[in-house]
Amino acid sequence: MKAFNLRVYGLLINDAEEILLSDEQEYGMQFTKFPGGGLEYGEGLIDGLKREFVEECDVKIDVLSHYYTTDFLLNPLLMIRRSSVFIIW
Repeated sequence: MKAFNLRVYGLLINDAEEILLSDEQEYGMQFTKFPGGGLEYGEGLIDGLKREFVEECDVKIDVLSHYYTTDFLLNPLLMIRRSSVFIIW
């Protein structure tokens, strides 16, 4: 079985119903994404999402509800050898 990873992302919506997006650059490529990223070994989904928000946005969050999980494997742009399952809260 080939390796894959789990990635968690969050929809942070303010009172004006605007969604926070993150502009990032890795390996010379620029991209826009929701705040979040890959889980660390042994980390739970919600704990991983909370950690990512602190790391990327310096914000502590409450996770209110699940939004979407891919039901297929994706090959992310930056992870050539691994497929990923994306979970969005």
